[in-house]
Amino acid sequence: MGVPAEVVQELRRVVRCGSSEHRLVRRAQIVLLTAVEGLSISGAARRCGYSRPTVREWTCRFLAKPGLEALRDAPRSGRPRIRTERDDAVVISLGCQEPESHGRLDTRMTQSLIAELAVLQGTRLSRSTVQRILATAEVQPHRERYYLFTPKDRPDYVARRDAICDLYMADLPEDEVVVCFDEKTNIQALGTPYPGRSTARGQVRRKEHNYIRHGTRNLVAAVRPDTGEVVTAELFPNRSFATPEAIAMLLSIDMLLPWARVIHIVWDNGSTHISKAMKAFLASEDGKKFRVYYTPTHASWLNLAENFFSRFTRRYLAGRRYSGLDELDDHVYAALEDYNARHARPMSWTYNPRKAA
Repeated sequence: MGVPAEVVQELRRVVRCGSSEHRLVRRAQIVLLTAVEGLSISGAARRCGYSRPTVREWTCRFLAKPGLEALRDAPRSGRPRIRTERDDAVVISLGCQEPESHGRLDTRMTQSLIAELAVLQGTRLSRSTVQRILATAEVQPHRERYYLFTPKDRPDYVARRDAICDLYMADLPEDEVVVCFDEKTNIQALGTPYPGRSTARGQVRRKEHNYIRHGTRNLVAAVRPDTGEVVTAELFPNRSFATPEAIAMLLSIDMLLPWARVIHIVWDNGSTHISKAMKAFLASEDGKKFRVYYTPTHASWLNLAENFFSRFTRRYLAGRRYSGLDELDDHVYAALEDYNARHARPMSWTYNPRKAA
C-alpha cells in the first residue's frame, strides 16, 4: 500500500523540526525507512539502532492507519476524565473576551482571573488546568500585538505614494532638485549630576544612571537625496516652529540653491505645511518654484529625511550628555557641518510600488 505524498511530507517535517517530540521523531524515522523506502524490518532495525519488535510494532500501526496520529501514544488507563468539553469551552471563551465585559478593571485576562470567572459559570478549575486548556487551544490572552490602521483604500493614498516614488527614481533635469523636509522633535539636553568615571581596560564603558533635564530642542532639516547633504537646518524650542518659520526655511532653500528652476519638496501633512498661509505662499511669486509632495498618513517612511535623522541620531546624539541647551545647540550645528563634510552620501531609492504589488 502506497503512502500518500502529503503524509510523507508531514513525516519528514516532524523529523527535521528541532522542536518535535523525541519519541515521535523516532517513530517517524522507522516508518520512513519501512513504509516509504521499503526496507525490511531487520534492515530498518539495523539502520535506526532499534529492536526488531519496536520497528515491527510502529510499522504495523502506521500501515493500519497511515497518518501522524498512528504514531502517537494510545490513551492510557487511569482515572476517568473529570474535565468536560463544556469546561474547555468556558475557559477558551473567557480567554477571548475582555475583562471589562465582566465588570472587572484588569487590563487583560490572566489565568487566575479566568479561573475565577469560570467559577461563576459553574466551572471550577485550577490555574494550571486553565493554562493547559489555553495552551492546547493556542489562545494567548496575555499577549497583544499593535497594528496601525492605514487608509490605503482612500483614492489619494496610492496616487500620493506613487508620485513620491516616481520622483525619487526619475531622471530629473539639471535645473530641478528634490529636497526632503522634516522635523525631529524633542531632542533632550540631558546632563549628568556627577563627574564622569574612567573606564578600566577590558570594562564596558560606564555612564551615570541619574541625569538632569535641561530642556529640549526640535531639529528641522532639509536634505537632498541626490547628494545626501543637508541643505539647511535649524533648531527651535518646543512648539515654536510654525508656518512663518517653515516659509522662512523654504526661502532659505531657494537662496542656497539659486541654480534650481524647480525645487520638489517632500514633506508630511503637518499643520505648518497645509495652513492657509503656506498655501498662499506656495501660490505666490516667491513660492512658484516649489512643487510640494505630501506623504500619505502613516507613511513617513516615504520621506528620505527620516533616513537622515536616523543616521544623524545614531552617530551624533545617542547617549550624549550636555551641560545645558547652549552646549546642545553648539554640538548639533557642529555635527551638521561634520556630517555634510564627511558622511553625506547619495540616498539610493529602489522601492517601486508597482513592481512590489
